[in-house]
Amino acid sequence: MNLFSVIIWLPIVVSVCLATGWLFQQLLILCVNEPTAKFIRTAPLTASFGILTIIIYITFAVFAPLIAPYEQYEILAGAFEPWAYPYVLGTDNLGRDVFSRLVYGARNTVGIAFLITALAFLVGTVLGIYSALRGGII
Repeated sequence: MNLFSVIIWLPIVVSVCLATGWLFQQLLILCVNEPTAKFIRTAPLTASFGILTIIIYITFAVFAPLIAPYEQYEILAGAFEPWAYPYVLGTDNLGRDVFSRLVYGARNTVGIAFLITALAFLVGTVLGIYSALRGGII
């Protein structure tokens, strides 16, 4: 990808992401009560787009068996099949459907992210309480 392509596509991608964030923000405002709607109106569009992305990712992780057309490890065709009807994103070097592997991979990613966030929250809480009881920095 050359510099000219980046200069052309970057504003388009950013505009689409911000427009998607704005649409999701408007949808949220319609679905919640007035104090929450006021809070959502003042949130940046990037936050709305981030929340939408997380919701989509969690949905893919939870409903992976329903969304993925094939099993994660099922060998279906020859290696490196191109994008075509039965294989939305083609196949990998062993003939497994790449789209199915991405959908199932969301489960691992969301699970690891949740565990790491919970661990960071727990360690931060324990250190904060300990620091408060000691009267300052540890």
